[in-house]
Amino acid sequence: MSIFKRSPTKDPRLSSIFDVTLATVKRNLITDWQYKSDIVIQFLWTVTNLVAYGFLGLSVGQGTGDFAPNYSFSLFLLSSSAFWTLFTGNYEETAFCLREEAARGTMGYLVTNNVDTLGIMVGRYLSSSIKFLAIFLVTTIPTFALIKGAAGNLLPHTAREFFMLLPLVFFSYLFMMSISVIMGSISLLVKQTTTIVRIMLYLIRIVGGYFFMIESFAAYGGLWWLPVVFVALPIVSGQYAFRKYLIEHDTTVRFPDMQVINDHRVKNGFAPLSFTGLNYGYMLLINFVVSCLFLLGAFLIAKSLTQVARRRGTIEFY
Repeated sequence: MSIFKRSPTKDPRLSSIFDVTLATVKRNLITDWQYKSDIVIQFLWTVTNLVAYGFLGLSVGQGTGDFAPNYSFSLFLLSSSAFWTLFTGNYEETAFCLREEAARGTMGYLVTNNVDTLGIMVGRYLSSSIKFLAIFLVTTIPTFALIKGAAGNLLPHTAREFFMLLPLVFFSYLFMMSISVIMGSISLLVKQTTTIVRIMLYLIRIVGGYFFMIESFAAYGGLWWLPVVFVALPIVSGQYAFRKYLIEHDTTVRFPDMQVINDHRVKNGFAPLSFTGLNYGYMLLINFVVSCLFLLGAFLIAKSLTQVARRRGTIEFY
């Protein structure tokens, strides 16, 4: 009996997104467990990233530029790789899941049983999250515990650091879920989405400060507001707090670091700004609002593109 059926005596057509999501999570976890070699490969890929970025940072050392972190670049890149371990795999597997369903020939069955595409994608995101959270715990936590910096290891030193970081990571998770659903929905109409999915990931990483401090966007004096706009995105503020709390152990920091921006402005002949950045309370509120808006947008886009694909009769194509 299909796991998408509630019971033999009930209508097998599911209209509840919640039911579809739970069924999809169960189905994907069972499927993923059947391909243990893929889990091992993803584990090794995560370890490879941590090692590669760690050595890349070591080769650079500690920068001396206006927007260089005040700690080694290896810690900077290592924190990027660690943070994105929680999101990269979920994003890619969700963005490609509808295309994979069509390739397996199961999309027609799901559609005829009224299984909602949104539920399929959210279920894929949640099931992938369990897998990559396990990989994060096995790879990143031991790495952070072993690496020693000026302030000791990179794990939270206080409960305050942990509980302040938790909601920001949660909003980052919701934000990336919405982006994943949007990209997955596009695959209903544009079947070859590999390049665009990876371009989107790369752009988000650039904006989020994966490769450099987000304050670097203020290198030109008139663009001081750009890091402020970017940090309003949950994934950006989450990455920012991840570094500030776990590397610098500074829970009083404001978003973004306007002191760095002002130092650069004064050095280059611009007047310092009175704006000192957004405090933690404002960031939580902004994260909540932005996450809700993106989730609503993802819901509407998924519904709209599914209807278009149904009308065109291309929902099963791949």
